[in-house]
Amino acid sequence: MRPTPWTVRPVPTVWLDATTGQGVTDSGARVTPRLTGRRKRPTLVDLLDTAHNLSAERIMLTGKLPTAEPGRPHWLIAETPSWTSPGHWLGSPPTGRFTHDVTGRHLEVRTAAEWFPVEGLTPDQARQAWVTTTEAVKGVEDMELLKSPAATGAQLWARSLPRTLDPEPLPDDVAELLHRTSGQHRIEHLTTGPAACGCGACRPLVDLGATPRGGFAYVDGRFMYASLCRELGSGPVTRLTAAQGQELLETDPYARARYRVRFTVPEWWDHVGVLPVAHETVDAGWHYPNVPGASAETWADGVEAKIAHDNGWDVQVLEGLRFTRGRLLDTWADRLKRARERLAGHAELDPVVRSAAVAAVRGILIQGIGAFASRGRETTRVVWSAREVPPEAASTVVRHGEAFVYRLPSRQPGGQAAALYRPELAAQVWARGRARVLECPAALPHRPGAPRPVVGALQVDPAQLLAVNGDAIYTTAVPAWSLPTAHGGGDDGAVGRMRLQGWLGSVKLPATAAERNALRGKAEAAGIAEALAAAGAPQAGPEQERARA
Repeated sequence: MRPTPWTVRPVPTVWLDATTGQGVTDSGARVTPRLTGRRKRPTLVDLLDTAHNLSAERIMLTGKLPTAEPGRPHWLIAETPSWTSPGHWLGSPPTGRFTHDVTGRHLEVRTAAEWFPVEGLTPDQARQAWVTTTEAVKGVEDMELLKSPAATGAQLWARSLPRTLDPEPLPDDVAELLHRTSGQHRIEHLTTGPAACGCGACRPLVDLGATPRGGFAYVDGRFMYASLCRELGSGPVTRLTAAQGQELLETDPYARARYRVRFTVPEWWDHVGVLPVAHETVDAGWHYPNVPGASAETWADGVEAKIAHDNGWDVQVLEGLRFTRGRLLDTWADRLKRARERLAGHAELDPVVRSAAVAAVRGILIQGIGAFASRGRETTRVVWSAREVPPEAASTVVRHGEAFVYRLPSRQPGGQAAALYRPELAAQVWARGRARVLECPAALPHRPGAPRPVVGALQVDPAQLLAVNGDAIYTTAVPAWSLPTAHGGGDDGAVGRMRLQGWLGSVKLPATAAERNALRGKAEAAGIAEALAAAGAPQAGPEQERARA
């Protein structure tokens, strides 16, 4: 079923600071909020009235947003005279929806951070980043940005799908199976402490009691997902018996396939786990057993099963699914690569604006892939009495001041949404991402005919591996392969390469994800100059810093 591209017009927008209300219009003209009463700071209704007077249909907020903690009033649930809400989305990022009682005009309140996760962005910088991102996307496909990165990614895919390709949708039972058995990117903290997995089949690799301090290296993949979209599988789907699946895994390990396997961790294994296993409690997510002798059953993509098999794990296939190889995402990913390259090479841009625009294209890529597995976003409803909450939604209730906010599940996608619903694409890219962070091709020297060198988490001393998060790994020493090729490493600047993003020489090692994220920010700000100097290499100049991005 082919998706049909739709026509999108630019949405008149005002870009406002959430605290002061100061900002700019689409044209860059300065905006000062209309304040009622003697207040020095604008309220939500002041921002709505200001935007309404400028005939805007959207407010994009920058700066520090009011907190939205459970039990306290949500900043979007406030008195707004002359405005009525048909319903907000109070998740993250939030979206406020309002209709003017007199004119009937609609106005959305969104956050610039949904597009540009860059701290300290001013309204005008956010506006410039929007214009720059739009120009980059239009450079590869004549289209406007949509309301969200995910919707923009879906629209770009609808326009990028080869005209001769009409992908067959998955059978409902296969689509449901993918939903139940496919995780997203890998998130695993590997030190002792409160963040360690306590299942008994997982063991931490770094003992903070024995090694409380050390270095902190932040390494991640450059625009990684764009390198994982080549020749993905889709319908028609063939079901495989245990014998058929085992033969396919061993004779054609690169087949587009998914297997239900029973595996056992080798007795000599001393590294990170390879295969994802769902926790018994759904909200607990996924873990990666690595204790020698531990066994489990799980569904795994062929690329993951191959890594386990190649590393000596006992992997027995119980059943499988084989997809039909195609080029559903190849053009889409290539266009996003070109859009990103246009931005990265835009030397005259304000570095903050360029960084924000690059982050936006990355968001289109990542959220666009996630949208393939979306059966529609939940909706939130606000009521003022607990009696108004439907029984089936009782478990989702969050109290915000006097308001009761509950969530309703989305409906099964139909029409255009059904054409955009391709869970097999998202599942394969996520699985390839989990595999690639373990073993990633690198531009390292090798003899003709020799196996291609790989880097990644499995090529790190396990006693130095602090965590894996998506396409990033965190280590206590700089992996030599993460340096630029000019300095003896394996990063030649290509999309998909793992590269060093930052290094701190001596820190208290993180026991939690929050501590790790704080160190990541500091390491990224510090850059790689110290690591290059320690390796006996010249310090990174502006060109290298742009390439690192």
